[in-house]
Amino acid sequence: MQRRTFLLQSSGLLLSVWMLPAFARPLIRNKMDRIGMGTVLMRYRFKQTKPKELAAIKEELTLLEVPQYYRDRFQVSKLEFWSNHFESLDTAYIQQLKGKIKASRSQLVNVQVDSNYDLAATDETERQRSLQHVKEWMDAVSLLGSQCVRINPGHANGSVEKSIASMKEVNKYAKRKHLILLTENHFGIEMNPDTHLQIVKAAGPGNIYTLPDFGNYPTASMFASLEKILPYAGLISAKAMNFNANMEHISYDFDRCVRMTEKAGFKGVYSVEQWSPDFQDIDYAKVGDWLIQHVSANI
Repeated sequence: MQRRTFLLQSSGLLLSVWMLPAFARPLIRNKMDRIGMGTVLMRYRFKQTKPKELAAIKEELTLLEVPQYYRDRFQVSKLEFWSNHFESLDTAYIQQLKGKIKASRSQLVNVQVDSNYDLAATDETERQRSLQHVKEWMDAVSLLGSQCVRINPGHANGSVEKSIASMKEVNKYAKRKHLILLTENHFGIEMNPDTHLQIVKAAGPGNIYTLPDFGNYPTASMFASLEKILPYAGLISAKAMNFNANMEHISYDFDRCVRMTEKAGFKGVYSVEQWSPDFQDIDYAKVGDWLIQHVSANI
């Protein structure tokens, strides 16, 4: 599962072609083998992430229930968990959750770690605290049996040099824990795609990939930015945002994002999700159906 770099020399020009890790190059039997689903999609149904606009949760979910629910409702067996939906990092809880994944015949592809840390902090005490915090999460994610962990490389106003130093250390720890390290365009220092790639390349060699998120770049620059980071992807966050009353996606051309990803040579898993800063009291199971349908139609 290591990144492999092939060096080609043409007319004196050295070219580097990044290849997908083994987990992102599965033997495809059907299109559903390439579609996963994140718990961000169902965040309105978790007590930890219920929006204030809802007086009560409709059909509450817990992380322990997700593996079987996703398998039964969507025929999805590849899972992505959001750190905000964990009830604990205690070993007993993690082992219980691992048992639920196994019982549903599912596979945990990734855990998105969003909590209180800043790996680009210029204050060294804060950076070291953040590193320790991230490693504690990685211990739990590794025990859970996830293939990948998504770690944010730092806040938007942080230091690129500190971020690189932190991500080098995080990547070494990820290797020890048998985890693939992913970095998403996720509203931090990496939102400039060139900076994102600088951090990813410097934090290697190997074991670290981008996690392109369709919905996180500004609309005006999203396609140009995605085009830069897609060739380095280990997993895709196939995100939709706003839907109208007719269940039509109105934020951007989602299908174009999938086609771009395929054109870039990606052969791995699309983890579908929806997120928007706007409150939308809609049927998120139907959103899940829409996402699966539109990814399937374009791969």
